[in-house]
Amino acid sequence: MRRAHIRAHRAIWLLLAVLMPAIVVVSAVLRPIGPDEAPQIQLAPPK
Repeated sequence: MRRAHIRAHRAIWLLLAVLMPAIVVVSAVLRPIGPDEAPQIQLAPPK
């Protein structure tokens, strides 16, 4: 039972070691680029 527990623990940590950086990279790639809002429209010329 102890050996199976160690193997499962190792597999879980290896999965996390691969999955966490992949999530960070994918979220950085999918992040929207540019302004969130449209630029302000000037209604009248400045005084």
